[in-house]
Amino acid sequence: MKNLEVALCDFDSDYIIMFANHVMSQPKVSVHIFTTPEGFFSDENDFDVTILTEDFEEISGFRPKGSVGHKYILCEESENLTENQIYKYQSVDKIVDEIKELREIGIAKASIKKSNVNSKLVGVYSPTSHELQLPFAMALGQAYRTGGRVLFIDLEELSVMPNLIGNGSRRNLMDLLYDINTSENVDLSQYLRTFMGFDYIEPFLNPNEIGEIDAETWNKFFEMLAKSSYDVVVVLFGRAINGFTNHLQQLNKLYVLGRSGDYFRKGQELFLDYLSRIEAEVEVEDVTLPMSAGNLMDGTYQIEELLQGNLGVFVRKLTEAKNNKSSEAYG
Repeated sequence: MKNLEVALCDFDSDYIIMFANHVMSQPKVSVHIFTTPEGFFSDENDFDVTILTEDFEEISGFRPKGSVGHKYILCEESENLTENQIYKYQSVDKIVDEIKELREIGIAKASIKKSNVNSKLVGVYSPTSHELQLPFAMALGQAYRTGGRVLFIDLEELSVMPNLIGNGSRRNLMDLLYDINTSENVDLSQYLRTFMGFDYIEPFLNPNEIGEIDAETWNKFFEMLAKSSYDVVVVLFGRAINGFTNHLQQLNKLYVLGRSGDYFRKGQELFLDYLSRIEAEVEVEDVTLPMSAGNLMDGTYQIEELLQGNLGVFVRKLTEAKNNKSSEAYG
């Protein structure tokens, strides 16, 4: 397989060298740096991907020799971006995640599983809709990275994850499920984003969308997850989707989140009793997590700090614990 030829064009040599060092860490990638339009114009190489600032865009169409391939424009403003436009002043990881060709190489690099080996499926569900169910599930995604490559799926009907991360996507879970239902070959990489070391798919946009998905479509979706190249797939359940009980029993492990107080504890006990009555063949971790998610949305407390702070430490200890049937956090 030939190398992916990538051109990086920017007047800012410090920025573009930093960018190039990151891209060159990928296998099978050759990087060409241009810091002047004249140098880019006179170069005769063919490129599979060209990543350039707006200063280089116009001249790219007039090169006498050499093709530019798929163009991505680095923009200094983050508002009103169109397809193939990328905000320049964000982490390089996020930029690379928006470049389809580089993202696919990363997937191929990490895809080491045999086709007959399933991903480990880990579920999170809160009968009381705990306010920290999303950060807890994201922290699980980080904790399981030590065991390999992780995909996070947020099945809440109205998720605040895009607000917390601040990096929206044009394609979300509803688009993927439609694709699964109408296409024989689904390219999962088209829907993937990356945050703090784990991949994720943009959640549902509208609260009524999740109720429109039938059990057969969910079956196809979970079958795809189980056969994916990921070592671990963390699934956060919001409400009980169609076929909920069957999908719970496809999991290798289920974290059931509750909170302090008799009223909330009763809901927790009822759900655990339900699992017992249906004889669910899944390892269950009963977790009481009375921590606060205050100040997450006003910018005082960033999601990154939460995942790396007390909650992250607790979750890492939880995943490392052996034969621990019930755990309680404090904050």
